[in-house]
Amino acid sequence: MNSDIRLSCARLILISISACYLLSGCFSTGRAFSGPTNYRNSFNGWTVRVISPQEIERLGERDMDISPSVARRILAKLNARDFDYIEKDIKEGRPIRVPNDFTAFKSWTPMPGYIPEVRNLPQFILIVKDIPFIGWYENGRLVDDTYICVGKKDDLTRAGVYSVKDKDADHISRSYKNAYGEPSPMPFALRIYEAVWIHAGDIEGGYCSHGCVNLPIAPATRLFDWATPGVPVVIVESLDQVPVVIAQNRSNCTLFASACARPIARS
Repeated sequence: MNSDIRLSCARLILISISACYLLSGCFSTGRAFSGPTNYRNSFNGWTVRVISPQEIERLGERDMDISPSVARRILAKLNARDFDYIEKDIKEGRPIRVPNDFTAFKSWTPMPGYIPEVRNLPQFILIVKDIPFIGWYENGRLVDDTYICVGKKDDLTRAGVYSVKDKDADHISRSYKNAYGEPSPMPFALRIYEAVWIHAGDIEGGYCSHGCVNLPIAPATRLFDWATPGVPVVIVESLDQVPVVIAQNRSNCTLFASACARPIARS
């Protein structure tokens, strides 16, 4: 199946996921997304307030790159909330995080651009629950990232050191059903432990899943195509835990396979 067909199929699948949310409430925000007040490689250049459609339309007058569509996607990333929900927030006048300067947020990410502790790893995935965001790295340098949805309760997405154990572009849940009583689709899925997968899903807010890590469809496809089986995955509660967790797991074969490599016998 080529990438265009896969993407079209995934979009149809995600329509049913959205219907599940709207009709049965199978996704719910069990806790509010607050995010950290100060974290590495970022800044608090936003204000929680109402933004009108008219204000969004005028942003392009100051920066031609900030089209209404780009502005809404910046708002989605900053609020860890899918584009459709952001659009509804704007129309209904709900306060959300709004950049003080949209231009400064065109390439914004809360994830560190470089993690020296994993510079020797060809691939590495980092999930930070309190932001909540995921980033994937090559030799310590950030390749891509996105906002995510993790477990609605703290213990549903457990912090720890894992790896990609399975890949399934057309995965179907064995545990949860959609609004129509059918097994719930989990497209572009990477299993990291037990029944917890990283996969494309509907993101109403940062804490909306049964434990899986849900991504928007486009970055989910990019991550799926990029990741290889065995790539290490670290889940932390907050960014300041990253160097500590890595230091504590220097002898962990899941994170650093070279630590457990057998020496070559000399004849």
